[in-house]
Amino acid sequence: MKISKKNNTENLNYLKVIKSGLFLIITIFFLKANTINASNEKLLNLTNNFVSEITIDPVYNQLFNAIKSGRKCYNVKVISVSVKNNNYAFTSFSVGFLKIESGYNIAIKSLQTEFDDRRNFQGSKTIENLVIYKKDKYNIGMTVNFKTWGNKTIKLKNVKITKEPYGYFITGKATDGNRTVYYTLGIYETTCLI
Repeated sequence: MKISKKNNTENLNYLKVIKSGLFLIITIFFLKANTINASNEKLLNLTNNFVSEITIDPVYNQLFNAIKSGRKCYNVKVISVSVKNNNYAFTSFSVGFLKIESGYNIAIKSLQTEFDDRRNFQGSKTIENLVIYKKDKYNIGMTVNFKTWGNKTIKLKNVKITKEPYGYFITGKATDGNRTVYYTLGIYETTCLI
């Protein structure tokens, strides 16, 4: 009986040492992990970018990375067509260039839009800004900001991007209750000026 009581006491002491050791190892691990996270913010940002690139439309990702890397530069021709009725339908046209904006966004700034309105070509009429962005895991979105018309911003629906041998197309539409407007962006490679 003495032998087994002694063995039980030794076993309990042995288990206490193991538990204390495990507690110490886990504590050191968490302290080290927090130190590594605090000192390696760049690694965390790279990881977040890598995850973002995996979870987005691969065509958009290809275009975004080509612009971001500086390897390629792109111009864009933006066309919009409204359908409502003969009196208020219009077509617009503008030319600009793509640049990276904050986050995972591509911007087209200060587009001088020319359009025909009510069968009367009026030339340069508005200034618009477009932003193409990561909407969710697999889709992109686009906003159009009408600088000249009260700084109003609309979000396009059904935004799609396709890659063609000589560039990209992005399409989308907006409906405001009065009309539906379809946008088409023709994106083509150009010489980088920098």
